[in-house]
Amino acid sequence: MSNHFLASTPQELQASLEEVNRKMQEEEAQAKAGSLGLPYIDLHHFPVDLSVLGLFTEEEAREMGAVPFYKEVNDLRIATTQPQHPLLRQKIAEFEKKKNKVSLYLVSQKSFLQTLKFYSKVLRPKVQADETVRVEKEEDYVSLLKNLQPEEEQVKLNASRLLEIIFGAAMHYKASDIHLEPEEHFLKLRFRVDGALQDILHFKNILHHTLTMRIKILSKMKLNVETAAQDGRITFYYLGKPIDVRVSVLPSAYGEEIVMRLLGTGATNLKLKDLGFVGQAKDTVERAIQKPNGMIITTGPTGSGKTTTLYAFLNELNKPGVKIITLEDPVEYKLEGIVQTPIDHTHDFDFAKGLRAILRQDPDIVMVGEIRDQETAETAMQAALTGHMVLSTLHTNDAAGAIPRLLNMGIKPFVAAPALTVAIAQRLVRRLCQNCKKPAKLSPTVMEKIQSLLKSLPASANINLPTNLVFYHSGGCEQCQHLGYKGRIGIYEVLENTEEVQQLIFAANASMSAFKKLAISQGMITMAQDGLLKALEGITDVEEVFRVAGE
Repeated sequence: MSNHFLASTPQELQASLEEVNRKMQEEEAQAKAGSLGLPYIDLHHFPVDLSVLGLFTEEEAREMGAVPFYKEVNDLRIATTQPQHPLLRQKIAEFEKKKNKVSLYLVSQKSFLQTLKFYSKVLRPKVQADETVRVEKEEDYVSLLKNLQPEEEQVKLNASRLLEIIFGAAMHYKASDIHLEPEEHFLKLRFRVDGALQDILHFKNILHHTLTMRIKILSKMKLNVETAAQDGRITFYYLGKPIDVRVSVLPSAYGEEIVMRLLGTGATNLKLKDLGFVGQAKDTVERAIQKPNGMIITTGPTGSGKTTTLYAFLNELNKPGVKIITLEDPVEYKLEGIVQTPIDHTHDFDFAKGLRAILRQDPDIVMVGEIRDQETAETAMQAALTGHMVLSTLHTNDAAGAIPRLLNMGIKPFVAAPALTVAIAQRLVRRLCQNCKKPAKLSPTVMEKIQSLLKSLPASANINLPTNLVFYHSGGCEQCQHLGYKGRIGIYEVLENTEEVQQLIFAANASMSAFKKLAISQGMITMAQDGLLKALEGITDVEEVFRVAGE
């Protein structure tokens, strides 16, 4: 034996060692197959059918550790190193739905990697039919969802068709979010419509895994991670129009919960007149956006429509000869003629760094998605002082809270006083369905609360109240999907930075209540009062106003 190796060339010795190693791997794979109760196959020198190999993309094959190696009529055979991989189980289920008999074989890692080399010869189709969701034609997706109430109807559809129906129905309802929430005995589908979650359908529990795997594949998430939160994106096509979807997956007690935010479906063509500003507030805002410089801040919690308001301002300001640049996290709606820049935390491109960068691009108007820290606030304020109009958002409960918040962030009074033009606080209330609204009878306690709020309206606001206060409510009809509401409108309070307000900014430690008292004395009406005035007009109802304004 030693003489044989001594006589061998280094190349022959290397080949002999590789062959020994390969045989050992095959023996280990064969033994493992026996312990798993699976047949074993060695694909070394196996005549691979490229058309069969092409049933999986190379990326899918690498992810799953699996390759299809034989198919005749409906008999499909797959070699794998990971027989329990979630994506592989998903693929097998899809093949079996198409009446294929699928057999799994265990293969060694070396044999699998050798077979992967054949992918360089596979002719790839230009577009994989299952790589996206397409809602190609007008269908009654709401009825299609209702027809899935019997559980036996749900399992007849594959994951792609189920998602097509879900997305189609979400667009019909004008939903902003789709929620898939696993419970103990079913999977709950809910849509967020006009800011409120609506129960839509209960799916069989067995569909939870199928839908989750499909959504993870589409949003390029890790399929084998089920105990950690993940984020991704999907683009689906609705009647030829691409709709971006932000996907969040979160582990829960009964499996992974999925929330999909539909981006770009909001009203991007809104004008100032559509927002719901009235009276003195409307006049103040119109004056503010006509100024060549200064800062306009909108405040309110997440989901209160701050970004939509800023987009409406941008639509008014977007004219030839004006350069507008936005800095957003993320870019939710695309606006034509405006440079929109996304924040990228992976490359250390935050609001502060982004704002400094875009100011070097010589813009006339800048929108900063959110002021989160002192550095961003200072840069934005300095830009407002040096000839730019700056629009941004801040998290405070009311308009009067914006100024103390900025001062607490470290902004000097001599910067804040001349830089700020106006602070707007807002909430969104649902609009009553005008088809089924009727006068509502309110309890004496509620009426007393309403009268107290309306009685304290500032005289300088020039509001003329009707003698007889009539409010409305909608019971629901076909036109509003029996929800009673259709669309949303803002309720606002607008604090103008007058000379008196600036004097208060320079005063040491002026409280939020002091700013609010001064603003009311100058004619500012509160959000609750603005909401009640809209309720008197039959635009919304009292219940909605108190739900979101909370006074």
